[in-house]
Amino acid sequence: MTFITKDTPEFASAINSAHYRQLFGAEAEQVYPAVDDFEQRMGYAIDRDRLEDAARVLACPLKKNPPNSQHGRVLYALARNYLQGQVDVNILDIGTAKSFSALCLLWALRDTDIIGTVTSVDVIDPNERVRRNTVAEVDGYKTLYETLEPWPESKAIVFKKRTGAEELADSRSRIHICFIDGKHDGKIVATEGYLLAQRQVVGDLVMFDDVHIPDVWEAVRTLKPKYELERLQILPHRAYAIGVRRG
Repeated sequence: MTFITKDTPEFASAINSAHYRQLFGAEAEQVYPAVDDFEQRMGYAIDRDRLEDAARVLACPLKKNPPNSQHGRVLYALARNYLQGQVDVNILDIGTAKSFSALCLLWALRDTDIIGTVTSVDVIDPNERVRRNTVAEVDGYKTLYETLEPWPESKAIVFKKRTGAEELADSRSRIHICFIDGKHDGKIVATEGYLLAQRQVVGDLVMFDDVHIPDVWEAVRTLKPKYELERLQILPHRAYAIGVRRG
């Protein structure tokens, strides 16, 4: 299959629902043994229909590589496993984009039936009508809230226009789970990781996206004194790292 991306001349004419469906259809057919194994180890798996309904809108952008929504599966399984027996949980999502990861984390929280808050931060204002690279905007740009209208439960997510470092530096509360997927820059990822460590206690979790990028992986590795790390490689060009706060 030849993918049309924002870097090809055909991009302008490719912005239509049919092309997004083609992209998502190819992703939905992929098999991910590493993610299957992770869900089995955690003891939880997100409902596939629910995942894919959200992913086709919130995690299917036109990029150089085909779309991938497996971080939603990993986040859900990881959070469900951790949340058992917890109360009053704070979850932070750095790098909102279209809020797919925040929504999966919210589902994990609600499916566990405990009290908690999901906060998601991004440098793009959620109230702005700007290009977010989604099938939802083929007829015009939307705010993040308009994009999320098919998922009314998303109203429980607290969205903020700010960087991850700003949110972490200002926070005084414990952050039980954090997903770091903002700026893919080693220095920024390291800063966010060290700030997060100050807001977590033994056993709390962090997941880093895009650690297949050498600069990002090296930054994550500097956090080994504070976190026990597991690298989860799902494709040659896609990997995550999961950290458990050490004592």
